[in-house]
Amino acid sequence: MTKILVVSDTHGNKDGLMEVVKTCKCEHVFFLGDLLKDVEELEIKNLVKVRGNWDYDFKVKLTEFLEIENVKIMLTHGHKYGVKNGLGALINEAKKENCKLVCYGHTHVQNFLEVDGIYFLNPGALSNFKKGKFTYAVVTIDNGKIYVNMQNNLK
Repeated sequence: MTKILVVSDTHGNKDGLMEVVKTCKCEHVFFLGDLLKDVEELEIKNLVKVRGNWDYDFKVKLTEFLEIENVKIMLTHGHKYGVKNGLGALINEAKKENCKLVCYGHTHVQNFLEVDGIYFLNPGALSNFKKGKFTYAVVTIDNGKIYVNMQNNLK
């Protein structure tokens, strides 16, 4: 069993990010972009990060693929795939790459749905852009099964 913290769009909320990292005690942290500087200044083990539309470190990729417990995972901020206008391009890429879980951000709105056997997770934003809410998600992968716990903390 593997627990993964999924965060996106911190936009300078380093304190909130560190609090969530300490509280969750997850084996991995997925950072989906906007502001890379927030995670780079913290010591986080097993961090996988992608670049968002506010990030200018071009050494960091826009999309990453990895596998945990035989589950292929795609990480992206989402702007490259136009997620504010729908998930069509993201769905096509996930199918092409044989992914079972896709984590994306950019919209600042939490979302979790299944399309054609692929799970799409947006943890929302760990900044107060939407009604003062700081949101993130914890994913548990257990024997190839994916469980998602959406977190919604008012600050």
